[in-house]
Amino acid sequence: MLEEIAQQPSALAKTIAEERGKVARLGSFIKARNIDLIMLVARGSSDNAALFGRYLLEITTGIPVALAAPSINTLYGARLNLGRALVVGVSQSGEGEDINRVLESAREGGAYTVGITNEPASSMVGIVDETLLMHGGRERSVAATKTYTGQMLHFYMLADALAGGGVKLDYEAIPDYVAHALELQPLIEQLVERYVFMENCVVVGRGLVYANAFEMALKLMETCYVVAERFSSADFFHGPLALVERHFPIFVFAPPGVTLAGVKELFGRLRELRADTLVFTSDDEAAGLCTRAVRLPGEIGEMLAPIPYIVPAQLFAALLADAKGLDPDAPRSLAKVTRTV
Repeated sequence: MLEEIAQQPSALAKTIAEERGKVARLGSFIKARNIDLIMLVARGSSDNAALFGRYLLEITTGIPVALAAPSINTLYGARLNLGRALVVGVSQSGEGEDINRVLESAREGGAYTVGITNEPASSMVGIVDETLLMHGGRERSVAATKTYTGQMLHFYMLADALAGGGVKLDYEAIPDYVAHALELQPLIEQLVERYVFMENCVVVGRGLVYANAFEMALKLMETCYVVAERFSSADFFHGPLALVERHFPIFVFAPPGVTLAGVKELFGRLRELRADTLVFTSDDEAAGLCTRAVRLPGEIGEMLAPIPYIVPAQLFAALLADAKGLDPDAPRSLAKVTRTV
């Protein structure tokens, strides 16, 4: 897992080099179809990447984006009218049976279908109209890391290709930002010692980093066997705040941008409750309001923060598992490819 986390700068850079031309041509083709809906279909970490994609695509294109519920098709047999839709399947292996069945049904319903996968010989490739590949090599650890960020990167490239009005995301800077984030490993090695006996926690994010709260929580559950709930910082005020007591661990993503003021308001309340807060941020005030802080470079703006900000969280999960005496590469009861219908 740690090796694959470290491979992310080169994997992301290679994906940009190999796929940006294809994504640009795909964007022109899709815009000519005048689509009015984008549907994303995924499971697990890929579903978390799709949640990020929903935020990014709606913000940059103005096109409504829905996260598909595969059971609507696979269990209930519903058929949707998707004649003016783009349907994007997201799967590390490309072998998720439910994901592929939804893609087949969507294509039959008139949608244009795209697959984002790490496996060029997978079943998904034979189903969709177009395939976008990640170029990081085979991922061996059960816990997805480089495929998660590779999927997120494809949403950046797709959003850049579909956006109008001169929107430019400058995603080419992301591999370098990730390389800088990897330099935080020595700090995180020290931090995890505080959490070796943690059994429950909450992970919080909002907006573009909301998906990262889901992904960090998933990593803590599958590699460290910690019960990790995830919330938007806005939703956390509506009920979940009641579970917070002294020293309760809360991890928060707080990049710069429009969500930061609301997150700082939450920090003030958590400080009153004497929670144990660890924040991923570049903001001095946010860091000062929390028990502990992982500081990222200030030049990483809100739009490009999601990928570099998940890297220290990935490191945290892998290093915490090791500190607990667990093997993050082979979590109990799990397999790399999960097949559901």
